[in-house]
Order: sequence, then C-alpha cells, then structure tokens
Amino acid sequence: MRIRTEISSSYINDSDKSIAEIANALAHPLRVALVRYLSSKNGGEGVDNITCNKDLVEMFDYSQSTISQHVKILKDCGLFTTETKEKFTYYYLNKELLDHFEQFVHRMGQLKQL
Repeated sequence: MRIRTEISSSYINDSDKSIAEIANALAHPLRVALVRYLSSKNGGEGVDNITCNKDLVEMFDYSQSTISQHVKILKDCGLFTTETKEKFTYYYLNKELLDHFEQFVHRMGQLKQL
C-alpha cells in the first residue's frame, strides 16, 4: 500500500526519499525482472547495457503498453533512462543509483545482525 502524504519530518532527507522511491518502484516482480535483465546485460555497463521496448515486449510476453507503464515507474525513480531513436525507445539502467540502493539494503542487513 502506498502512503501519499506530504513528508514533513526534518529527519527525513533526500537520500531517504530516493531510497523509498526505488523500493516502491521495485515492489512489482516485472519491474524487478526488468532491472535484473538490464543489469545482467554486459554487467550493466557500456553500450550493451541498453535494450528497446520491442525487445522487452517479446522477451517478457507483455503488451507494449504494459511494459511502458512499468518502465515509466522505473524512469520516475531514476533507475531507467531512455532515448528515442526513430520509432524505438531505448532503455538504459542507472547503475550508479542501483548500486546506491544495494549499498543501503546491505547496510540495513548489517544493522539487523547487531
């Protein structure tokens, strides 16, 4: 369940908001799979770390509109960036942001062990 209220605590910083947006975006298995797919392409680096909407539709067997809706959520939190060339939209993974999220989750796991 999403809570849509204005964040008013001075204790909550921009990094907290970013982490929460990423966690919310990854709250659907298809979006997790999309991120996993792009992160596995060439180790998430370089020109091979891209794909187009057509490829995702074929690979995941979802309609173009469904893929686009899920990609929009990933774009809104910053995990995906896009570039349109002719009639195709290409998706890139923001590896730096994904690494930041992974480090946060790792730190939380360490705190749990204490």
